[in-house]
Amino acid sequence: MDEGTRTEATRMVATKQTAFRLPEDLLERLDAYAVKLGRDLPGLGVTRADAVRTLLEQGLAREGFGAKGTSGKRGRR
Repeated sequence: MDEGTRTEATRMVATKQTAFRLPEDLLERLDAYAVKLGRDLPGLGVTRADAVRTLLEQGLAREGFGAKGTSGKRGRR
């Protein structure tokens, strides 16, 4: 599965709601990324939450904290 794409399997994963505050300029950049992601993946209806998940997954993987079953220098903790 490509990073950043939502499939039926990823939508069915149990999730936990998390809230946090972000500066307005960061939210604007996040929303701009969500729009770009939506253009890159037409028909998926990308939300702000999807953009946050995508960026978190990419950043954590880059730092060696990828999802279980992926290569990483540190793995999951």
